Amino acid sequence: MERVKIEAVLREKLGKETAKKVRFKGNAPAIVYGKGQNLAVEVPTAGLKTLRAIHFSQGTVIDVDLTGGAKKENFSVLIKDVQYHPLSENVLHIDFIRISLEEKIKTNVPIVLKGEPKGVKEEGILSQILWQLTIEALPLDIPEKIEVDVSHLGIGNSVHVNEIKVPENVRIVNSPEETVATVVEKAEEIVAAPLEEAVPTGPEVIKEKKEVEGEEGEAEGKAEGKEEPKAKEEAKPKEEPKAKAPDKGKK
Repeated sequence: MERVKIEAVLREKLGKETAKKVRFKGNAPAIVYGKGQNLAVEVPTAGLKTLRAIHFSQGTVIDVDLTGGAKKENFSVLIKDVQYHPLSENVLHIDFIRISLEEKIKTNVPIVLKGEPKGVKEEGILSQILWQLTIEALPLDIPEKIEVDVSHLGIGNSVHVNEIKVPENVRIVNSPEETVATVVEKAEEIVAAPLEEAVPTGPEVIKEKKEVEGEEGEAEGKAEGKEEPKAKEEAKPKEEPKAKAPDKGKK
């Protein structure tokens, strides 16, 4: 496993205002979680550059030289979490986990596929299902990545966790039956028919489409505060004209 070294300074005060002052100096506030004791520290700019160089990898052992307390301390940690500013992407906070180099830990290691599958040469598609492998080992025995050979896979074939080879001092935690990668048959492309050969759409489909469009228009009208148009009143049948009474003055 990769190993780097940084310096950190113990923080005497906590809170948002203190964290802002730490960031204003170009440093990053952090917490070191340990067994029975959590330490509030700040990581100087030089330490942040070192962590950026390893891309804040959670699989790298970090040796910390801590100052600012009653005495100087040295211990090892792993990165648990990093919080970034949503716009500037500056580091807002780091969580470390204190570890012992003599105790086994569980961690995730990236899986890297190796080779070109036979199925891909036959126009198949390689699909990676599992991207990380959970393992248990001593911190310095944890590999940076685990390579899995997929060159033997044909169309319809898969490679599973129980086929992965790791050193004897590393134990895989994942289920042996879990699929790592598979080669699937390439789906046939659907080609649209030319306009002159297109099958005419039936009236039921057209009617259904109009109804859907009407519902969407009604919803938009309600959202804009428009009143729904009133339904037209049914036409009433015309009354037949009444017969005129005979004129009494005429014979």
